[in-house]
Amino acid sequence: DIVVSLDPGKKTVDGRETLRWTNSSDVPVSELRFHLYWNAFRNNRSTLFRESGGRLRDDFPDKDAGWGSIDVTAMSWEGVDLSRGFRFDSPDDGNPDDRTVLVVPLPRPVQGGETIALSIRWKAKVPKIFARAGYVRDFFFLGQWFPKLGVFEAKGRRRRAEAGWNCHQYHASSEFYADFGDYRVAITVPERFVVAAAGALVNETRANGKKTVTYEQKSIHDFAFTADPRYVVKEGVFDPEKDLTDAEVTRASKLLGRTPEALRAGFRKVALRFYMQPDHVGQWTRHQDAQKWGLAWLGLHAFPYPYAQVSIVDTPEDGTGATGMEYQTLFTTYTSKLLGRWPFSRVRVSESTTIHELAHGYWYGLLASNEFEESWMDEGIASFTEAEMVDRRYGLSTDLPPGIGYTEEDSQRAQAALSPDFDRIVTPSWKFRSGGSYGRNSYPQPATAIQQVRRLLGEETFWRAFRGYAERWRYDYPTSEDFFDAMRAPGIPAVAEVIRKVWLGTSFIDVSVLEARTEKAEKFKGFDDAGKPFGFEETPKGPKKIEDKGVKKAKKDGKDGPWESVVVVGRDGDLVLPAEVVLTFADGTAWRKSWDGADSWIRFHVTSQAALVKAEADPGRRIVLDRNPWNNAKFTKRYEGPSAAAKGRTYALHLVQILLSSLWAVL
Repeated sequence: DIVVSLDPGKKTVDGRETLRWTNSSDVPVSELRFHLYWNAFRNNRSTLFRESGGRLRDDFPDKDAGWGSIDVTAMSWEGVDLSRGFRFDSPDDGNPDDRTVLVVPLPRPVQGGETIALSIRWKAKVPKIFARAGYVRDFFFLGQWFPKLGVFEAKGRRRRAEAGWNCHQYHASSEFYADFGDYRVAITVPERFVVAAAGALVNETRANGKKTVTYEQKSIHDFAFTADPRYVVKEGVFDPEKDLTDAEVTRASKLLGRTPEALRAGFRKVALRFYMQPDHVGQWTRHQDAQKWGLAWLGLHAFPYPYAQVSIVDTPEDGTGATGMEYQTLFTTYTSKLLGRWPFSRVRVSESTTIHELAHGYWYGLLASNEFEESWMDEGIASFTEAEMVDRRYGLSTDLPPGIGYTEEDSQRAQAALSPDFDRIVTPSWKFRSGGSYGRNSYPQPATAIQQVRRLLGEETFWRAFRGYAERWRYDYPTSEDFFDAMRAPGIPAVAEVIRKVWLGTSFIDVSVLEARTEKAEKFKGFDDAGKPFGFEETPKGPKKIEDKGVKKAKKDGKDGPWESVVVVGRDGDLVLPAEVVLTFADGTAWRKSWDGADSWIRFHVTSQAALVKAEADPGRRIVLDRNPWNNAKFTKRYEGPSAAAKGRTYALHLVQILLSSLWAVL
């Protein structure tokens, strides 16, 4: 129960809080641990500043102003002043100058099952927007803004061997982890400010040029709010009777093996509110379309959204450090004036961001993943579901003339393939080699690995396992192993291989066609078993020697067999996955062979009535983790490959993917 006042002029917050906490373990707890996240902006010696070098998500702090801080001025329990025992701890790196974890010794232990009530007061200086929260001009976004209790994990929770605190420092490459709780927050601001917050507005009062707005929400594990006098508020409603189409329900019903009636049963109307910047307001319907589609898709493939409302916040273009931040029932998205103009209106960055942040409401929000220790469980699964939603709804997420575009899934594959493998996916966020390694292994690499598992399991088996995982762990605290168990359950050995070598290792795979040649088979010439010469007197028949004059000439002449062809397919890397090999001949026929990929290469000898034109490895792109799909096909020397124009379009697409491969940084 929080009461807070924001002073926009002084850029300060003054708050008091009554915190009721239940020890859900069976062991006594003798101290409490709180996150004081804004102390990461107190000085340049904090762990966040040391790790980031003063740069985060392409944003920089103001060197001379805009520092932030949070100070707990009072804390008491049962009339006992707890502030005298305050001390700071740095459990992750031992940094003596970090002030983001506060340890509070208690006068007596809190017994298992006991509920206590603390009275807390604090003051905070709002930082200028640099890392996820703060202000710019009169725009304020307050996330991680109050003294937030860490998580005391009981034995067995998240497979923990012994009960204990999980309360990490604020790192440059990490987000958050918290307990579920019920929130009531009263926010006082000058009357001219428009406020958006997590939860439902339950009361508003005005006096002396100020207003106090009170929000409530049960069963969330964080609370954020924003204030800006410039917001233009638009409203909509997700109505499952209108926005959940029969076609999508029927499709999901077949995939999941559930009746349409059962899938529709849990849906409810959801109030949608869009807090738009004035120069972006014309684009609000783009976010509404994406939001409605996301609620429909996630409701079918995970479970229906349980809250009555959701607020979408459009950040100003000089405040993008707060863009792409997710909190339950409230998140920030991305819009720009440029994206409202043709042809850039055909770039779906706004829709992708809205869908991605909504997905966080599930994989970070409703399944309380620990983003400190296993960031991929939120970011990676959100990226995977983002690609599914964006590609199914919009096709090409970027579709620029003249026909250059790409899907979200292709973009994620490219990002993963173009980045080095220095770290495992399952790595604590502060232990990655760099911010780039954190980004790769939290976003595109796990998203692509999930796509690989999907192809190995098949559509129905995968989606049933996926929804089963989501339903089992909603309002709970899953680990990587819980997700892996859901995917291993169908018993496909290759899935276990991907988990062991990609999530828990740094293995890769690159399937390629190493050699492809074809020659006209000569008739028998030489000596038989009796030593009699054979075939020397014959005049060769058939077509004249084929010259390199193009595909049309080759197809006409290459049908007079027999022809002998040799193809060698290789596998680089120690990730072993099966691949299909397809040989295409001049008469239009094709030869297919499944290769288990166990050896590092395999040679095929084929006799055919037509010349070999092209050899392909994995033409269906089922090995989505393939590091270099550009070497998966080879044309024989006698035949031309794609036209120069086709090659140009292909490489242009590749260039677009490279240029846009840093989109994860704003999500």
